[in-house]
Amino acid sequence: MTTSFRRGRLPLLSALVAAAELVDFTSGAAAQPPANGSDLPAVVIEGRNVKPRAAAKRVTRAPAVQPAPAVQAPVVDTAPKESARGPVRGIVAQRSSTGSKTDAAILETPQSMSVVTKDQIAAQGARSVAEALRYEPGVVSESRVGDRFDNVFIRGFGGFGANANYLHFWDGLRLPRGVSYAMPSVDPYLLERVEILRGPASVLYGQNNLGGMVNLISKNPTATPQGEVMARFGDHNRYEAGFDVSGPLTKDGDLLYRLIGLGRKADTEVNYTTTERELIAPTITWRPSVDTTWTIRGSYDHDPSAYQPNWLPALGTLQANPNGQIPKNFFSGHPAFNEYDRTQTSIGYEFEHHFDEIWSVRQNLRYMEVSSDFRALSVTGFGAGSTCGAGSKTNLCLVRTTTRYIEQLKAASLDNQVEAKFDTGWLHHTVLAGLDYQTSSASAQFGNGTATNINYLNPNYGTLVVPALTSRTDQDRNQLGVYTQDQVRLGKLAVVLGVRNDWADATSVTSAIATGKTTSSARPDDSAATWRAGATYLFDNGIAPYASYSTSFEPTIGTDYTGAAFVPTTGEQYEVGVKYQPVGLNGFFMLSYFDITQNNVLTLDTTHLASAYTLCTASGTNCQIQQGQVRSKGVELSGKVTLQPGLDLVAAYSHTDIEITKSTQVVSGIAVQGKAPVGAPSDTASLWLDYTLQSGALAGFGGGGGVRYVGASFGDNINSAAMLVPAYTLADLQLHYDLAGLSPQLKGWKLAVNMSNVFDKTYVSACASATQCFYGNGRTTLGTVKYQW
Repeated sequence: MTTSFRRGRLPLLSALVAAAELVDFTSGAAAQPPANGSDLPAVVIEGRNVKPRAAAKRVTRAPAVQPAPAVQAPVVDTAPKESARGPVRGIVAQRSSTGSKTDAAILETPQSMSVVTKDQIAAQGARSVAEALRYEPGVVSESRVGDRFDNVFIRGFGGFGANANYLHFWDGLRLPRGVSYAMPSVDPYLLERVEILRGPASVLYGQNNLGGMVNLISKNPTATPQGEVMARFGDHNRYEAGFDVSGPLTKDGDLLYRLIGLGRKADTEVNYTTTERELIAPTITWRPSVDTTWTIRGSYDHDPSAYQPNWLPALGTLQANPNGQIPKNFFSGHPAFNEYDRTQTSIGYEFEHHFDEIWSVRQNLRYMEVSSDFRALSVTGFGAGSTCGAGSKTNLCLVRTTTRYIEQLKAASLDNQVEAKFDTGWLHHTVLAGLDYQTSSASAQFGNGTATNINYLNPNYGTLVVPALTSRTDQDRNQLGVYTQDQVRLGKLAVVLGVRNDWADATSVTSAIATGKTTSSARPDDSAATWRAGATYLFDNGIAPYASYSTSFEPTIGTDYTGAAFVPTTGEQYEVGVKYQPVGLNGFFMLSYFDITQNNVLTLDTTHLASAYTLCTASGTNCQIQQGQVRSKGVELSGKVTLQPGLDLVAAYSHTDIEITKSTQVVSGIAVQGKAPVGAPSDTASLWLDYTLQSGALAGFGGGGGVRYVGASFGDNINSAAMLVPAYTLADLQLHYDLAGLSPQLKGWKLAVNMSNVFDKTYVSACASATQCFYGNGRTTLGTVKYQW
């Protein structure tokens, strides 16, 4: 199947340029940048650790008439520069490779993007990638809390269960997914930064969620010896310890290493649930010459248990239950049948070679295996009171089903890139061409059964019959993509043009284990062309208006209740905005407006149960359906700035108007068309402030906190008032102390305390249906002791 997209214009660019020209004219004299940059602190380069090389020289083809350049005194800038994949000092990143696959300024990328740096992750005490995304605009990362999976809503696009929008990329390569529960998880302790690119990214990465992507950037070996050991302690018996050491292995610095290890064990606020992790990740970088770098990465992660909260009915969580509300610590499963055991291993490399000042090549590869064993009970509704010792009372006994999945996942990703930098007349080009390939093979053996009903106010877990493994699903996915991109500079105008073609095929077969008979199958074979065009105008005062148009393509494996195969989801986005990187101030601000249309969207089919329609691809107990079309429009405003030494501010606001614009589905006599998709809040806002004393007796001591607001969302497709999940506001606090300010002998020792949901607010974070509502996290406290050298 071939998918085509209509071309769109780049609206409002001229208006934005005109407005910014006015600001540039009025503020140019006051804000004229120094030739040498600003008063910002030096940034240490540790990205790919390439030895210093001469400044790139461009091969120029002279135009017919060449204007004489203005004569200026040469200025030597000796301050180290931030690289696209390297560390950032503080919270404000200025460069990234996620939006272009090249080392590019975020200011020049004509698409909304932001970076959560390692320092911000540490300051906010994030225990997972989802928690690290709490303060980012347009992102809702904790609709269902826990550390088992990281899934997000971006610009309103997300979901639950099989439709969830799981984290997408790790070091620019796609993270694979299994049949149901074999999903990779990346610990934030491994990461240098977390990058969010909003809107379509298919032109560079192939199949992708239309709302945006999250790219996790690993820590790299360093040329300077350094290290840390840390211990964390928290409520619910949380114990955690880790180390991160790095430096040269040889005297000449050609061979570098980094070794990261982590172990943790904790209970959770839900009875009978735990979380554990055992992690080791070695990295070696070899630099045989100034032009060649080869980094080999490995990781082993075993999670004997991982936490995700119960499915609970809306009656008793979202809605008032006459019997009383379901306690937040209530466990709806069975203590002897509650497990998520995952083992994840990966090995890969990043190779880069510069032939000369024009040509360079890169090749990135990763192979990953994930195995998981999932055992749990799911709540499907209420039963008669007599079934759980509650007499004639109704809406007190929860009906449960048992589920077991044993899964294996093997996947490989390869990305080959050729980059050339050259001039044609007044045009400065950075041209990228690439070919990437992804393949995965997943299998799952699973079975379902019944269990006794349980009284949520007086639970008696009793005995349990373990479900037999009755079915098997095998899935194979392949994708081949070729792409090219040209980043063009003409004076202050930066233009990006890109085009890509993908060929994707998949096979999914489900059969009965006892007989081997196929019960359902799907074999989609798709191809699509996607493209992007964007422009940014860079004013001298740091203001940069931009506009872009991009398209997307994402194959979908599965079948509906009739057995018909799903077709790919496709879409397009118009985006305009303004970025601002102030001169003389370490800050970055963004304002964007977007308009996204997505076709063939997959969602829960609340009319057809998987048990009755065996040909469908299930999401929990229900089949799935492709709604038709969804449109998302909105605005995002964000800022990250160091207002003065020691004072950091992070602020964000987003408004998303998302609507199902085409659908034939009718539920309870109400048309789904015109309604908002499940779980997508219209508004989010956040503010974080952190201050560290710079001098005096308490130098090095500091603290701060933040406020997070997540607007209301709907828990059903018809947007009924009974299933409106209220908005909630949460507060976070932190204290930290660099003990070097107390005594030089204590240099390297750091203490921190982080508290989330300070007022221990009880709230429902989201509902996926009337039987699938989730409590958010209560108050959590985390203390950290760290020694760095």
